[in-house]
Order: sequence, then C-alpha cells, then structure tokens
Amino acid sequence: MFFYISGIGATFFNTEKKNYFIFIWEKILRLLLPFFVGIFVFLMPRLYLGQPYEDWARPTNPQTGEPLMENDFWKFIYKTLPEVHMKLSWLWYLPALFIDFVITFPLLRWTIRRSRGIPFDPLTDILIICLQIVTLALWAIPCYFLVGNDLGEIYLMPAILTLGGSFFLFYTL
Repeated sequence: MFFYISGIGATFFNTEKKNYFIFIWEKILRLLLPFFVGIFVFLMPRLYLGQPYEDWARPTNPQTGEPLMENDFWKFIYKTLPEVHMKLSWLWYLPALFIDFVITFPLLRWTIRRSRGIPFDPLTDILIICLQIVTLALWAIPCYFLVGNDLGEIYLMPAILTLGGSFFLFYTL
C-alpha cells in the first residue's frame, strides 16, 4: 500500500517542466538523505542496544563469522558499517522506493504525456524509451555482479527480463 500511495504521489510531479535529473535530485533529498541520517540516528543505536538480545544485531568476527558483542559504541559502528546493508530492519523501504522511482520515471513521464493528450513526438518519446532502457541496465548490471553465487542468473535475470517485458508492453500498448 505504501508503494501504491507513493506512486500516486509521483504523478503530481510535472515531468514536462522538470527533467529526470531534477526528479532524481528531489528523490535523493527526500529519500536517501533521510535514509543515511536514519542509519546513524536510529538504526545504529537500536542495533547497539539490541546486542544482548539478538545475535543478528552484533557485528561479526571477520575470521570466524561469529557474532561478537562490542561494548564500545564507536567501535561497534566501525565494525557494523560494512555489513549494515544486511541489518537495515525497517529502513529497507527508503532505498527500495528510491530505486523504484529511478527505474520507473521514464514510464511515469510516458504515462503523464499520454494522459494529458500530448501527441506522440518521435524525438521526445524515443528518448523516454531509451532512458528507460538505460536506467534498467544501470540498475541491473551492478545488481548482477553484487548478488553472487549464481543467484544473479537464477533469480535476477528472470526478474529483469520480466520487468523489461512489462515495460515493453506498457510502451507498445
């Protein structure tokens, strides 16, 4: 429901007057900046205080991989930051929402142009489709190499192909 409401809110962005980079900059300020602040203001203290109760909140020993209690808060932050992406807890939705907005902006621009009755302009609309292909590729390439253990080929590639096929249907129909 949160993603649906966020998507409805995105339709109020004037895609004809503001370009892709303004859209991305506004999403960085509204989503990623609070995300990084939230990591240090809310998540790190929560993980630090949760160490006695939850093993996953503890930093792991690089040699053994076992979770270890860390009593110094600053050392805890230093040890936890490399693996904080696995401990995001409730903050996961901010980067996920940012990625969704980045990937779907071309489709948003396309649908707003069609809903306002703006006729097909070959230059503008072909550029929108090219931007869609580029954003999907720029998201997929690093994800493929970060996944590892053949999971990129098992899960990520079919998901990207399905998403690409869905975009193809949206643009052609």
